[in-house]
Amino acid sequence: MGNDSVSVASKIYIFINYRVRSIRISHVYLLLTLPLIILISELFLGKLGVDPMRRVEETLGITALNLLIVTLVLAPLSKLTAINFIRLRRSIGLMSFFYICLHLLTWLMLDMQLRWSEILISIAKKPFILLGMISFILLLPLAITSNNYLTKKLGSLWSKIHRIIYPAIILAGIHYLMMAKTIELDAVIYLIIILLLISLRLIKLKKITWLQK
Repeated sequence: MGNDSVSVASKIYIFINYRVRSIRISHVYLLLTLPLIILISELFLGKLGVDPMRRVEETLGITALNLLIVTLVLAPLSKLTAINFIRLRRSIGLMSFFYICLHLLTWLMLDMQLRWSEILISIAKKPFILLGMISFILLLPLAITSNNYLTKKLGSLWSKIHRIIYPAIILAGIHYLMMAKTIELDAVIYLIIILLLISLRLIKLKKITWLQK
């Protein structure tokens, strides 16, 4: 019975490993545009409630945060399984930044209507907006350097730059937590997940060897 279960696990492992290796990065980009397409369709169909602008802004931000969390998951998942999920991290990270930009532009253009004096006052007086802006600024060099040319050009400095993801995603999680006037459970859960995933860097993970038997 034990051997049979291991055999099944091994077959599942081989299948997943094969599927991950066969994923084209272009398909990842296409797949991750689906949340935006769905959001736009719901907007035109009038399914976003009484305040569609706010719903669009929040949905874009949550989508970006979800994708950032996925980028944190990929490294420990790769170590545990020896499956190269890391190859998907750049595309997912860039799509996360894409949604962050849309989230920010929605706030600047639709919510604040580019009233720069009011924008500066909001940043100064509302801590959650300030934290969101700092998170965006921290993520900017990561997005700029996420290409083959700069990866080779920067060498070991590239990996140091990309460690900025950790404070940036913590600030993004706090930004989401502070947005509501009251503490919301889902925002708390997001922040806990972020902190747990970051803490995994302090643990030496071992490969699950029985998956490959």
